[in-house]
Amino acid sequence: MSPSLKAALAASGYIGIWETDLATQTVELTGTLPDVLGIDEKCAEAGVPIGAFLEGVHPDDRERVAHLVHEAHTTAGRFEAVFRTCDRSGSVHRVNARGRVETDEQGRGLRCLGVALDLTDSDSEDLMVVDQRMTTIDRVVDALIAVRPLVEEIGSPVLSTLIDASLLEIGKLLAGQPSSAGRTLH
Repeated sequence: MSPSLKAALAASGYIGIWETDLATQTVELTGTLPDVLGIDEKCAEAGVPIGAFLEGVHPDDRERVAHLVHEAHTTAGRFEAVFRTCDRSGSVHRVNARGRVETDEQGRGLRCLGVALDLTDSDSEDLMVVDQRMTTIDRVVDALIAVRPLVEEIGSPVLSTLIDASLLEIGKLLAGQPSSAGRTLH
């Protein structure tokens, strides 16, 4: 990874990615995410049990996060959570983690991949607004993707173009670029 990409990721709050092997129930963590969770970096790279990941979650948030992890893994769905962590020094961090379960041809979950951002220094009220907006955007994107095959069955190029244009506009909002309506996502 280039130094400029590392700097850009650090400026965005990026602290790492995770990959959970659903068959073995082990999690590999990268970046500074292991430190934020109080997990040894070498162990995190090799993979730790999900329980070790959950031990790094603040005790007041642990049960809720464990439930969300279980739900995402058993439904082969999304994982989205904002929670606190405890690092080895006792510092508390606020983390936003988002991921998705990849499935096999039969729809069974294989692995969950995701990214984590450190929100510790961010204004919590602004974060709630952004998180609500992101949840809405996620729902719209999921709906558009679900409708796309149905529109193909109908055979309407106009509807297909409208779906593609909608997804493009959402991409522009997420990238912080002005959309056709002149708005950006903040």
